[in-house]
Amino acid sequence: MTKTVCIISLTPVTDEPRVLRQSKALADAGWSVIVAGFRGRQEPPAFWRYIEVEHVYETRRLIENVKLDWKRRLSPYSGQYAEDYYWSHAGYDGIYEHIATLENVRCDLAIAHDYFTAPIAARLAALSGGRFSVDCHEFSYEQYMHDPKWIRRERPWVHAMEKRFLPAASVVTTVCDGIADALQSTYKLQKRPVVVRSTAFYHDLPFRPAGERIEVLYHGIVSPMRGLEQTIESVKLWKPEYHFVIRGPGPDDYIGSLRALADQHGVTDRVRIDPPVPFNEMVPRANAADIGFFVQPDISRQKRFTLPNKFFEYVQARLALCVADLPEMARLVKEHGLGTLVPQITPDAIAAQINDLTREKINAYKQASMTAAMTLSWQSEADVMLRAYGIEPARPKEMAAT
Repeated sequence: MTKTVCIISLTPVTDEPRVLRQSKALADAGWSVIVAGFRGRQEPPAFWRYIEVEHVYETRRLIENVKLDWKRRLSPYSGQYAEDYYWSHAGYDGIYEHIATLENVRCDLAIAHDYFTAPIAARLAALSGGRFSVDCHEFSYEQYMHDPKWIRRERPWVHAMEKRFLPAASVVTTVCDGIADALQSTYKLQKRPVVVRSTAFYHDLPFRPAGERIEVLYHGIVSPMRGLEQTIESVKLWKPEYHFVIRGPGPDDYIGSLRALADQHGVTDRVRIDPPVPFNEMVPRANAADIGFFVQPDISRQKRFTLPNKFFEYVQARLALCVADLPEMARLVKEHGLGTLVPQITPDAIAAQINDLTREKINAYKQASMTAAMTLSWQSEADVMLRAYGIEPARPKEMAAT
């Protein structure tokens, strides 16, 4: 009998790389796949049973809001209060009812993406007589350490939620070793979370030597705390043939502020901000660039242990890499000879590393990405995920990029 998995991610799931890869591996292993989440720009894959959900906020009386706020405040002392607050917060109860009652979902395995879907997955697993797992994209306990309001108001509740649900999950997975260790030590987990890196599907793309114009590409979510402001400011210090391209989704006002910053520093002719492209086009489009770029500040363990989708997408695009000197990315850059590391997130430090990337070095790093592409691909990582869920991968396996 075919087993069923329900993947719950409160993101635009049709554009969410980790959900798309995860669901493909499970479908290839013979499982029936249900995915619940917000609608993205792309149509869902044909093999999904897709359930579009949304937050529905209820109007409450003042006294009800006061009671709920006290539950949030008391959540560090009571996991039940933390969960009670959750079910009345941001319409999560309505999302569960949509999946379990309106759509009548029953599954053998419910996979929660991050702590804020864990209660939904846990309740759905209990209803179905199945298991639930939590896939932690982040070390959420330190996710917004730059925001004093979040630290004061939300962080204790986040900690209480993860403390309640991570130990109860049949499997906890995460994206890198640093976060796996932090989760295990913070929540006293009996088993270390299984590391399933956010590697990209393998792409068979050509080596493209650097030309007269050198393109430095950042692609991904366009938002603060990703070093974009410092990088735009640094462009005026770059050699004239080097240009910076930002490609991805982001709030209009923030993107407008980046354009204004480029104008302020006199580099509008060398900074281009492109709209996002569909998931299937991200890596092939990136192949037209020369350097894959990502820096962010080391202000917390969450930031320190970053190992994002884009790192592996740049490798699949056969780019040279220029990334922050943070331990998870640095280890792979050094192991595979993929590029250069930025020691500080300042305009001067960024410019120094970019200017040091001669065409000869760029081509050598691109060749290193050619060599590492299969090793650092989802084709190599999918089996790790399947075995974490107790699923033996099918043989022979063909998992081409979708």
